[in-house]
Amino acid sequence: MKWPAPLVWLLLLAPLSAWSAEVNPFLQEHHLGVIVAHARLPPTLRKDLASGLANKILIRVVLSQETRLVTRRLVDITVRYDLWEETFSMETRVDDVLVDSKTYHQMDDVVAAFDNLRLPDLFRPGQTAQKAQLALTAELLFDPVEKERMDEIRRWVAENSGPALPDPITVRPGLSAPEPVSESRAIFNRIFQQYAAGAAIAAAWKDTGASRPFRLEELRDER
Repeated sequence: MKWPAPLVWLLLLAPLSAWSAEVNPFLQEHHLGVIVAHARLPPTLRKDLASGLANKILIRVVLSQETRLVTRRLVDITVRYDLWEETFSMETRVDDVLVDSKTYHQMDDVVAAFDNLRLPDLFRPGQTAQKAQLALTAELLFDPVEKERMDEIRRWVAENSGPALPDPITVRPGLSAPEPVSESRAIFNRIFQQYAAGAAIAAAWKDTGASRPFRLEELRDER
């Protein structure tokens, strides 16, 4: 598979964000859900949504009890733009099971949905969790890349990288400049560190958030 240069640069140039998403729990018919709000979205999001290609967000949601991991869910949100109908379809899957499907007529509505993602019925806490201190964390990966594709990108970077300018901070009078590392290689290495840490999926743009500690009895059950 030959990767076009614009697609590769779109992946490599997007920065990894710091923690910024808000994560809030809610109960609905005794099932625990999560609202992920105000995540830092990629600056190219609107352009990507109108491209006609599928756009994907993976959200890894982890439920912890007394700082101990209890369980996790993988939420897969895919948005496709229909060039003929000029509508956006959004499908949400939880652990590969389709749980929601919506159609939007305006891009602003899609962006608003991303800004306030409501994900119900993710967890069904048992009796031991009723009075325990719980917490939720969510990691959002925008247009994630699996390891096989990452290996393909690494080969492309090796073949097409040019040298980057030396960092003036690291170059001192009387000392020779260090061997320049290509700018694209440096960005790629930052992404590839996620795989070195054991990740099976990584993304050039991601965001992470965590809820405050809470107890189920503190939440109002929405029916």
